[in-house]
Parts: sequence; C-alpha cells; structure tokens
Amino acid sequence: MKKEFLAYKLEQLLDEKSFVEWVLHKQKNREWEKFIEENPDFRNKVNQARKIILLLRDKYETLDEKSVMELWKKISHFEKQQSEKRRKLTIHRWVSRAAVLLLLVSLGTFGYFYFTDQDAGYQFKTSSETTGDEARMVLSTGEEIALKKDNSTIALNDSANQVIVNDSIFDLAQKSEAGNEEFFMNEVIIPYGKKSELLLADGTKVWVNAGSRLAFPSKFTKSTREVYLEGEACFEVTRNDNQPFIVKTGNINVKVLGTHFNISAYPTDETIETILLKGSVAVERPGSLGRRKNEIILKPNQKASFVKGEEKLSVSEESDADFYIAWTYGWLKYNKESLLSVLRKVERYYNISIQLPSNYPGDDLITGKLDLKESLEEVMLALADASGFEYRIIEGKVIIEKKIAPLKRR
Repeated sequence: MKKEFLAYKLEQLLDEKSFVEWVLHKQKNREWEKFIEENPDFRNKVNQARKIILLLRDKYETLDEKSVMELWKKISHFEKQQSEKRRKLTIHRWVSRAAVLLLLVSLGTFGYFYFTDQDAGYQFKTSSETTGDEARMVLSTGEEIALKKDNSTIALNDSANQVIVNDSIFDLAQKSEAGNEEFFMNEVIIPYGKKSELLLADGTKVWVNAGSRLAFPSKFTKSTREVYLEGEACFEVTRNDNQPFIVKTGNINVKVLGTHFNISAYPTDETIETILLKGSVAVERPGSLGRRKNEIILKPNQKASFVKGEEKLSVSEESDADFYIAWTYGWLKYNKESLLSVLRKVERYYNISIQLPSNYPGDDLITGKLDLKESLEEVMLALADASGFEYRIIEGKVIIEKKIAPLKRR
C-alpha cells in the first residue's frame, strides 16, 4: 500500500478509485485494513470518507447511464455558477465528483471510460515490499524466478515467446480457451541493494534501479507500448512512430516514440522526476472526472518534476543530465543536493537503514560522487568527510550521531 495515502486530503481520498472500490465492494480488503491498522492516525480521515461514499451510494447507485450524464452536466453547471464561492464549496465539489466516481464504478467500464481517459491503473500481482534480499521475476504464466545476481540481465524473445534470465530460458507461451494467444504482464521486483537490466520485446532497453518494480507484456500488441513503473528506471526506447511507448507511474505518464530518459517515481518520495537525455517526451498528469490534462513536452537536458501533494508539473534546465543516470554505471553523482536526499539513495543501493538525530541539519547541500561498487564503509567515510558528521555501523544500520563543528581559526 502506498505511504503517500497518509498525506492525502479528504477530497483526494474520495478521488482514489482503489479506496472507493474497497469501501463499496471490499476489494483488496486485507491491504486497506492492514494499512489502516498500521496507521491509526489515518483512521479518522478514512471514517469521514467512508460516510460520504456510503451516503452517495445509497442515493445514486441505481441511476442509469442517461441519468449519470444529466447529473454530470448539472454538477458542472453548478460549479461554474458558484466559482466565486469556491473556498466554501470545496468539500461539496469533491463530494459531487465522488458521486460521479461511484456512479461510474457501479455502471461498469462504459460509464468510466465515457467520463475519463485516465488509465484505471495496473495492480501489481506481487507484494509492494521491495526490501527483501532476493530480486525476482514473476512471469505472465505465474511462474516465479529468483534473480540471484546483484545485476541480472533479462531479455524477451518475441518470435519464440521466451524470456532469457541470465543463462536460463523460460517459455511464456499460453493459450486461451478459444486457442488464441493472450499476452499478460510480467513483473520484475528489484529489492534494495540490487539492479537489473531488461531487453523488452521491441528492443527497448531498461535499467531498473534498487527498490523498484516494473510490469511489462511479453509482446506489445496494442496501439501503444505500455509499461508500469514503481521506483526508478532508465529507458532507451526503440523508435516506432506507429506505436508510442508509454511509462505509467500512477501519478504521471511519460509518452515517447524513441528516446533516452530516466524516471524516478518511488512511492516514498514527494516528487516524481523525469530527466530527458535525447529525443523528446511528453510528460502528463492524466485528467479524470472533468479535470483537464496537464502536459509538458521535454527537450534534451530538461527535467520535469511532479510534486504529489500539489499535483503540479514544472520544468527545469539541467546542464548535466548524465548525473541522473550515473547509477546505471554504478555511480551516485550529486550536485548541490541535500544530504538527506543522498542518504536515502545510499539506503536503497546498500539495503540498509540510516538514522539521524531529530535535530540534525539534513538540508546541507553537498556535491560529489560515490562509487557504488565500493563497500558501505568506504561510501560512508566519503560522505562523513564531505558533510562533517560522525557515525557508527551496527548490525546493518548506520547511525549518524552528530555533526562535527568546524574548527575555529585563531
């Protein structure tokens, strides 16, 4: 379950399709209940949202498709008339949108796709935990393969319908009852401390970073080539003007024809970053329930940042885009980056926990690079020297004790 839900406002929770489906149909029952048990402070907001959803369900779920369309028109007209009083009507507006969402859920796919072009989202078959010791791949057939190497290589053979994992070959062929081939999603799960390289069926190369998951089909049979990412990955996309390549992260979509770019979309990070090295990409926040799309076209050496809490996209110029893909070569480069941000990346690369005192000034900006092929001790020594702190390594944990005061000149 995504930790970012904890920061959701009431209206965002009402707009979260998986939450609505859980309240109405008890889908993913264990996941949501466990998430609420682990985060008791979140329960009050959940209860408020549940009351609104159940109230709307009792009132509206029996309406037909024509009535839904009429209701939507009335809601849009009402919001336009009351725009000057928007602050007072914020909750009412989102309740109205939640009503439409509930109607769409009850009416099925016709209503849903009529009102929104936002993808319903891919639900990973695997657990969201990527903190284990073993990287693995779950094939579309359901077979699970352990990726024993720290940097495994995976290649899809389109013609033979096979996947090659390191030196082993696995058959992906499966038949439907009618005898036609169906191609479902495969998943790669990379825990902290490991990486993986993939060659997709169309020739696209993907480097998957530590603590990430990627879902992809055995063959790209649709009008678009779609993959789903949670975490960080670098893509070199094979150009195909007739079949755009789309990376979906849940918050943003990145659409390309053929290009080289990197996406960092970890659930625990507040910002999703897309950096373009060559070619061009369209980064968009999909529209839903009347919300207009927010799309930005990136040029080489530009970065798109999406702040989850604000739901806004922005663009910045990056003089050295290679900084963002240095991890694919075993390096961690940082330029005027906060110490806390660098330490989070070190945690992922080495699969360890780093603890700082509550009053530690972690917003110090540092510049440099770390060789991730070196030991954790060597990396921490380099960071301690650059940032001026003392630390201890105890049973897989790094404990930063204090910041060393600079020596006074006489």
